[in-house]
Amino acid sequence: MFKKSFIHSIAAASLLFSFAGCGSSDSDDSSSTTSTSSTTNTEDTTSNTDNSSEVTRETLANTISSDLTLDASKQYKISGLVTVKDEATLTIPAGTTLYGDATGYMVIAKGAKIIADGTVAEPIIFTSEDALINSANPEAGQWGGLTVLGQAPTNHDNPRYEVDEANPDFDFGGTVANDNSGILRNVKILNSGIAINADQEINGLSLAGVGSGTVVENIYVENSGDDGIEIWGGTVNLTNIEIKNALDDSFDADYGYTGTVDGLVVNQVEDAHAGMEISSGGTEPMTSPTIKNFVVNTVAGSDEGGIYIKDDTTAPTFINGTINHLGLDGGVYVKKALTDEAKAQISFSDITVSASTKVSGDGAGDISGLQDAVAVTRETLSNTISSDLTLNKNVQYKISGLVTVKDRATLTIPAGTTLYGDATGYMVIAKGSKIVADGTVAEPIIFTSEDVLINGANPEAGQWGGLTVLGQSTVNHESAVYEVDESNPDFAFGGTVANDNSGILRNVKILNSGITINADQEINGLSLAGVGSGTVVENIYVENSGDDGIEIWGGTVNLTNIEVKNALDDSFDADYGYTGTVDGLVVNQVEDAYAGMEISSGGTEPMTSPTIKNFVVNTVAGSTEGGIYIKDDTTAPTFQNGTINHLGLDGGVYVKKALTDEAKAQISFSDVTISNAPDGQKTGDGADDIVIQ
Repeated sequence: MFKKSFIHSIAAASLLFSFAGCGSSDSDDSSSTTSTSSTTNTEDTTSNTDNSSEVTRETLANTISSDLTLDASKQYKISGLVTVKDEATLTIPAGTTLYGDATGYMVIAKGAKIIADGTVAEPIIFTSEDALINSANPEAGQWGGLTVLGQAPTNHDNPRYEVDEANPDFDFGGTVANDNSGILRNVKILNSGIAINADQEINGLSLAGVGSGTVVENIYVENSGDDGIEIWGGTVNLTNIEIKNALDDSFDADYGYTGTVDGLVVNQVEDAHAGMEISSGGTEPMTSPTIKNFVVNTVAGSDEGGIYIKDDTTAPTFINGTINHLGLDGGVYVKKALTDEAKAQISFSDITVSASTKVSGDGAGDISGLQDAVAVTRETLSNTISSDLTLNKNVQYKISGLVTVKDRATLTIPAGTTLYGDATGYMVIAKGSKIVADGTVAEPIIFTSEDVLINGANPEAGQWGGLTVLGQSTVNHESAVYEVDESNPDFAFGGTVANDNSGILRNVKILNSGITINADQEINGLSLAGVGSGTVVENIYVENSGDDGIEIWGGTVNLTNIEVKNALDDSFDADYGYTGTVDGLVVNQVEDAYAGMEISSGGTEPMTSPTIKNFVVNTVAGSTEGGIYIKDDTTAPTFQNGTINHLGLDGGVYVKKALTDEAKAQISFSDVTISNAPDGQKTGDGADDIVIQ
C-alpha cells in the first residue's frame, strides 16, 4: 500500500538538521492535463519502470479562495503568483513538497491562513523546479518564495507588500496584535529569491504584519537571492530559525516589528550584506524585537556588518549571542547616531563579537554591552584520558592519533566546544567510561577535521577518524572487540547491562570523518558498540564520512533525531544484535555510496531487531545495496512510518537472503513508502519474505 510518494530536495548543511536531496530526472511536469478543481490545474504522474510507485504532480491554481488541503503523496508546482485569499486556509500536510518555477511565488493574503505543520522526519519543503525536476544544482534565485500577510500593527499607514504595490491582495497590517495567520513549523524554503523588477525582490520567507497568534518554529531557509527572512512589522514570534547563504541580508526586521526571535543561526556562504539588518522605516512603534540565543557567522567580502542598525529610531534587544564577523563595517554597524529614545531602549546583553572592528558607524558610541570574543587557543588532547576531564569551550582541541577515555573516566565537553582531528586522529570512549557532550541548538558540539578548521581545505569525507563509544550492554558476539584494532584491550565492548550509561551525546555534529586504519579497518563518523539504553543520543548530524555515517554494533541505546549526509559506505548500519529504537532518521546520499540503511546480525541471539520509525532515506543514482539492505537471514528490524526515495540499484528494499521462519515472523514494514526504485520496490533472494505496507 503506497501512502505517500515524495522527494526531499534539500541541499546544504544546517546546524542540526540540514538536508541534501536528489531530484527526479523528469524534465517536464505537464505531460498530461486533467479536469481538476479550481485549486489545481495540471497533473502529471511519473512512475518507475515497474509501476511500483508513482509521483503525482499538480500545478496549483493562481487563486485559492476556498479552504484547500494538499496531499503529501503529490508534489505541487507554483507557477507565477499563487495567492491564498478571501479568508481561505491552505493546509499542507507533513512531508509535502512544493516547487516553484522561475516565475513562481506564493502569498497568503491578510485574513487567510497557511497551516504548514511538518515534523522533523517529514518537513514541508518549498524548493525550485530546477533543483527538484530539472536536476540543476541548487542555487539562490531559482524561484520566488513564501510571503504571509497579516493584520497586526505596523508603523506605516496602509502598507502594501512591495513586490506589487498595485495589487490590493497585498495589503497588510492592522490593529490585531494577536492575529493568527496559521502555522509554519518544520518548514524548509530552498533556492528562492527572484527579482520581479528593480527593488522588487522576493525573500525566502516574508512576514508582513503577522500577529503573535501565528506559530513560526523550526524554519530553515537556504539559498535566497534576496533576504533569507524579512519581517515588516507585526508581533509574530519565531523559534529555532536557521538561514544559510542569503545573498542580501540573512535576517531583516523593519516597519515596527516588536516580536521575539529565540534561536537564530545565520551562516553566510557567499559574499552578502548584513547578517541581521534592523531598521524602522517610520516612527512608532519603533522596530524593537527581542532577539536571543543567536549566532551570526559572516564571510570575508560581505558588508554592513554582522548586525546592521540602519536608522536612528530602532531599538532592538539582543540577548546571549555570538557574532563571528569576517566582513566589513564592524561586527555591529550602527549607521546613524541614535535618538535619545532609541538609546534608552536599545540593548546588547551577553553579546560576544569576534571581528577586526567590534562596532562601527556614526552611532557606534551609542552602543554598549558588547564583549570581545575570548581569544581562541588550541590544545592537543592527551592520547590517554584516565581521570575525569572537563574541556573549555574557548579552547579548540586537537585529536592526533588515538585518544582513549578509559579507567571509568568521564570526558565532559561543554556546549559550543570544537574538537578537530588530524589525518591519524580518532577518539574512543572505552567500556565503563563516559562522554558527556551536551550541546545546544545555538551552540552545538563540533567534531571536525584539522584540514577544514585550521588549513582552510574544502570539507570532504575521510579527513580524520571519528568518535566511537563502547559500552557494557548486550551483543550477540562473545568477547566482542572494536574492529579497528582487535588486539587493543581497551576496545572490548558488550556485557549484560542493558541499561548501561555511557553518557550524553546531544546536539553534536561530526564532520569530514572516516579514515581507513588498515584494510577492512575503517572508522565511521559515529560508532556505538554495546552501548546501553541509559545513554542519551539525540540531535546528531553526521556529514562527509569516508565509511558509514553511524554504525551500531549491538546494545540497546535509543537514538532520536539523527541526520546522516554524504556517507560513502552505508549511511546507517546496525549489527551484532542491536535492539534499540531510532526515532527520526534522515539519510541523504550525495555521492555514490552503498545502502541508505544496512541491517545485519552477524550472529544469532539476540537477532538485530531495532525499531526504526519516522525516517526518510534519499539515495542517488549509482549507489548500490538498496535504500534499505537486509543483509542476512537472521535479522528482524521493525520499520514504521518511513519514506525511501531510491534512485540507486538493488531495489528500494534489498533482502539479500531468504529469511528464516523466526526472522519472517518478526520483521515488519508499516506505513513505509518507496518511490522511484529503478530495480523495483524490493529485490533479493528474500524479497518475497517481507511485506511492505
